[in-house]
Amino acid sequence: MAKKKMALLLSAVMAASLMSAAVVSADDDVVISSFDAHGYAIEEYDAMVAGFTEETGIKVEIQHAANDNVALLQSRLNSGDLPDVFNSEGGTRALMYAEYAYDWSNDTDVLELFQEGTLDKCKDEEGRIFALPWAFENMGMLYNKDCFEKAGITELPATVDELEECCKKLQDAGITPFALAAKETWVLSQLVTHFLMDKSLDGAGTNEALLNGDVTVAELPHIDNLFKMLDLIVEYGPDKQLEIDWETSESMFANGEAAMIEMGDWCQSMLNSFNPDANVAFLPMPVGDSAEDATVLSNCNWVYIVNKDSENLEAAKEYVKYILTGPGVDWICNYQGLVPAAKTDKEVNAMLANDAKQYIDAGKTNGWIHTIAPADYSEMTGAYVQAYMLGDMTKEEVIDGIQAIWDDAA
Repeated sequence: MAKKKMALLLSAVMAASLMSAAVVSADDDVVISSFDAHGYAIEEYDAMVAGFTEETGIKVEIQHAANDNVALLQSRLNSGDLPDVFNSEGGTRALMYAEYAYDWSNDTDVLELFQEGTLDKCKDEEGRIFALPWAFENMGMLYNKDCFEKAGITELPATVDELEECCKKLQDAGITPFALAAKETWVLSQLVTHFLMDKSLDGAGTNEALLNGDVTVAELPHIDNLFKMLDLIVEYGPDKQLEIDWETSESMFANGEAAMIEMGDWCQSMLNSFNPDANVAFLPMPVGDSAEDATVLSNCNWVYIVNKDSENLEAAKEYVKYILTGPGVDWICNYQGLVPAAKTDKEVNAMLANDAKQYIDAGKTNGWIHTIAPADYSEMTGAYVQAYMLGDMTKEEVIDGIQAIWDDAA
């Protein structure tokens, strides 16, 4: 099945490439290096890249690094082996690489291919466009509709108390309520951002208020409910929760072994690989006292950066344009199941992204915090939450630890 899908994608790539922009002329010995942090639809991605090579003659050596991508990329930077092309989370993380990045500011023919607002996180402090955006991503609680139906749950819980009642019904029906990927600090830190969010300020405003000292973590409106949520996850999750990685979490969820996970629509392709019939949707994260408080977080996050010192700079630029605005748009829509940052009329072939669209259209989403928070936020916050789940840190100690992340960055 995978080979068949790859063949189909290659055919689509080659057809689409006939209409794509002209690319640089390349000899057979032109090779560029690419570091890719995505962990989904890898075979289809490699098929797309094969199409690029077939069209241009440019070979691409890819390092896929879904796990520990931050440390691996930093290691390559430290050793003087920065790839020709690499991707990074936007915001604080990407700004770490701005000085090494090609400046796209004058490439207006490329910039006009992207949707309005998607380039905002691609600018450095001087307004220079040092990266290009990938796709819109939405995250929150995901739920398996079939599990909820089996447990007799007909209304989505809007508060933590209502969520607890759902957990009881699911457990009584023989279904594990949660399969949180608690081994992954990045998953836990993203979970926390739902409870940091002050909707009156949105994501950027909340981050700025914490950074300026206008508000403390302890004063945020829903922070206490974070710990109620974590207690539910521990009580109603599998044994040895902190051994559950993202692949195990998504497998359990797709196959109906667990009813809920915290994740984003970027996992659609992995869910499909585990169970193409998985019936899943967003459950806005219950963080407060009403449905109005519940959150789905939306952002155009990941960006691609071209190394300005690449020996094959033009080839690297053509590669990025190809995967972001050319045939790569098909890969984003059909295999990643996301809405591309590039302008397109293509439909998204994904249950989760299309479900998230109802919240986006209704203006019921908020921005991301973790990508613009201080650089240590994700790893440190995730570690604090793990310690709380193990009983090694108290609620107060976790709050103080998270607060110190912003205090130290101020």
